[in-house]
Amino acid sequence: MKSKLNHMNEFKNLTQARRLMGFSYLGSVSETVKHKKSIKYGELTYSLYLAPAKTSGYEVCSGRTSECTKFCMNESGMNTMTQNIKGDVINRSRIKKTRLFFEDPEFFMRWLIAEIQSGITRAKKLGYFFSIRLNNTSDISPEDFVYKGKNILDIFPDIQFYDYTKIVDRVKLLNVYKNYDLTYSYTGYNWDICQEMLNNNIRVAVVFKKVPKIFMGYKVIDGDLYDMRFHDNEPLIVGLIYKRVRVKLTPDIKFVIQ
Repeated sequence: MKSKLNHMNEFKNLTQARRLMGFSYLGSVSETVKHKKSIKYGELTYSLYLAPAKTSGYEVCSGRTSECTKFCMNESGMNTMTQNIKGDVINRSRIKKTRLFFEDPEFFMRWLIAEIQSGITRAKKLGYFFSIRLNNTSDISPEDFVYKGKNILDIFPDIQFYDYTKIVDRVKLLNVYKNYDLTYSYTGYNWDICQEMLNNNIRVAVVFKKVPKIFMGYKVIDGDLYDMRFHDNEPLIVGLIYKRVRVKLTPDIKFVIQ
């Protein structure tokens, strides 16, 4: 299927892709506030931010609730600050990237692979560990990132990938791919599933106004200290501080423990 983004060219290199698409990168290596923290641990993290929910016209968060859609972290942090200065450039860029993923997956994947290879090279030069998080504002299976019949986990079998998800069936991938790590997310309405995950040694992320030490009888760690969840070996609660977005949080919102 030809892209609706009006390019008919094959991917040649990063410079050509940037010029053709009108944005500088698909993902970045330890550039966001969240992933810069990896550097002090001697690690680099490649992170990809797509347009969440169905804002691009394509669904990327099939497990989302109405609450997480309304209070999506896509509208927090650097995105909000940039909007106040330069307008909606980040969201427009994320929409273009997401449409590229669906409309011209080969071009997208060749670009993605080139950026990841560049990140791996950089990490090796520094003597750093390298990891990848493809879903920061999306929830797409890594098995859907496919190039020439191989998904991204098979393309880079020696690289650590990790995700957060609200999709129960995604945990099945943990039994298939040794280089994939997953944290399940509390929605405010799925504690029974969360408890089942914890009982099966799968950690659970919960959003709090203030992170406690214990929640529902389980140990809680501060998930904002670092993002590389594959370092958390025991079944526990990953406590994430609520990030303020444009919509005001009200007491009836269930996914944030207030």
